[in-house]
This record gives sequence, structure tokens and C-alpha cells, in this order.
Amino acid sequence: MNKYISLIIFTVFWALFAIIGCIVAIRFKERSIIRCCVLLTATCCWIVWLVTFVMQMNPLVGPRMHQPVLLAMMSYWKRSYMHDKPDP
Repeated sequence: MNKYISLIIFTVFWALFAIIGCIVAIRFKERSIIRCCVLLTATCCWIVWLVTFVMQMNPLVGPRMHQPVLLAMMSYWKRSYMHDKPDP
């Protein structure tokens, strides 16, 4: 599935959730509190989904270094596995 299609589908889903929730809240006595809760729920769920979606688009990869740099780090750092003494 294209990333833009899934972005549009989930945005429309949470927008419809908020709109339907506001329409349903008209029937209750505390409609402003229910409307506020529904809108906050829709917004927070959409933001959590969006952050997760964006993080998976370009995942972070660990540092890439050349072999001489890696060997120098292993030999000069005190807690390297190349030393004789065990780590505390």
C-alpha cells in the first residue's frame, strides 16, 4: 500500500471518529465534556499513529564506521573486551 494512501485513510478515520463523536454527544446532558473527550481522544490517537508511521518511514540505523576506527576504539577504551581485567 502506498504511504500516502494509508496516511489519508487513517486521517479520515480519526476525523470521522471525531465528527461522529461530536454528533452523538449532542444527545447527552454534558455534551461539552463528552465532545472535549472525544476530540482529545481522536487527536491523541491520530498523533500516536502518525509518529509511529513516520518513524517507520526512515528508520534510524546504528553508526557506521571504518574498520581502523573500530579497532582503535576497542584498543584504547578501558572497558573494551580486548583488555585482561574484567569490567566491574
